[in-house]
Amino acid sequence: MSDFNTLSVDKEKGTVSGRRDPEKEFQLLEKLGEGSYGSVWKALHRGSGKIIAIKKVGIDDDLEDLINEINIMKQCQSEYIVSYFGSYFKDNDLWIVMEYCAGGSISDIMTILGKSLNEEQIAVVTHYVLLGLKYLHSVKKIHRDIKAGNILLNTKGEAKLADFGVSGQLSDTMAKRKTVIGTPFWMAPEVIQEIGYDYKADIWSLGITSIEMAEGDPPYSNIHPMRAIFMIPSRPPPRLSEPEKWSREFNDFVAQCLTKNATDRPTADDLLKHPFLQKAKNTSLLAHLVDETMEGIAAAGGREAALGLDDESDSESEDDESGKNTSRKDSDDGDSDAYAGTTVISSQTIQAEKEKQFVPPYMQKKPAGEYDKYSVDELKQMLKDLDAKMEKEIEEVKQKYETQRKKFTSLIA
Repeated sequence: MSDFNTLSVDKEKGTVSGRRDPEKEFQLLEKLGEGSYGSVWKALHRGSGKIIAIKKVGIDDDLEDLINEINIMKQCQSEYIVSYFGSYFKDNDLWIVMEYCAGGSISDIMTILGKSLNEEQIAVVTHYVLLGLKYLHSVKKIHRDIKAGNILLNTKGEAKLADFGVSGQLSDTMAKRKTVIGTPFWMAPEVIQEIGYDYKADIWSLGITSIEMAEGDPPYSNIHPMRAIFMIPSRPPPRLSEPEKWSREFNDFVAQCLTKNATDRPTADDLLKHPFLQKAKNTSLLAHLVDETMEGIAAAGGREAALGLDDESDSESEDDESGKNTSRKDSDDGDSDAYAGTTVISSQTIQAEKEKQFVPPYMQKKPAGEYDKYSVDELKQMLKDLDAKMEKEIEEVKQKYETQRKKFTSLIA
């Protein structure tokens, strides 16, 4: 589809054809971020000259999460949620085309400017987030990963929710979910305890995010994520570390969000009436914040440089064993030391270990001299059997990827 105007307004009818070559439709301009999920790019739609964002992900990575993210984004139509325009499939990559938010995430903004947000700015951001959550919850969806890294700002200073890879659907027959999913520092106690949870889990995460925006990091970010998982349910709810620096209304807003008993925790609609949100009247505050961020990016010579995403900062982060988020460079996707392996998905147990590498039988080495006892004919037969095994396993791998391809093409056709 060459008319990008159609793409920007008609999301239900299939805004982008997955059968077209994305490299002919779009010009990648600048890498906005990269992590275990793949990469996100600022791109130009050649047909209209409009700027969009493209998330490129290899289909061998978290297949179900990718399909879930596409489905959630296709179903959600709200000005408070990043718009989904369509998807392409090229080679082994899925290109997810989305609305471009020039300011980037709140997490990135704090990193680039080297400071946290003030109370008025936090009020405006939380107001937008609550409007987004009110919409999501009304259509029985849970975001499950609310944090500063998943709240994006456009040039108008409008905040939008992004990253629906771990979002969940609440059906009428499943009022509470029991999947442990999210990022540990922001996770609600009931999520960690696997006692069943609903949309109130997003409210807890918003409370943690409010502290993050005020102080630069979420509570417990100076300890290992796995330790935080055990501390969150057993400790009293977190509070602002220096409450005297903040208004009574903001302190109370945080306390309301971080009500430990989910039943007593307010809804998004309840919190929209909270006195703290009265400070959210001046929405131009965020537009000024975006302008300041863009100036910082220009002064640094690009977004990656402004975020410290160079080889030197990467090596420094790898050498830091404290578990504290020192550079914040990858807080969006969880690839820095403090956030490594922090997206937890488990219905039985919490784990952060990588799966052991599988070595096919035909690649497994035998001890030296193992074949000396065999005759030439026996060795020829073993070689023939080995070739057969290899061909069989290659065919199985092809079938696996073909199955994955079909799942994606069914979504983007």
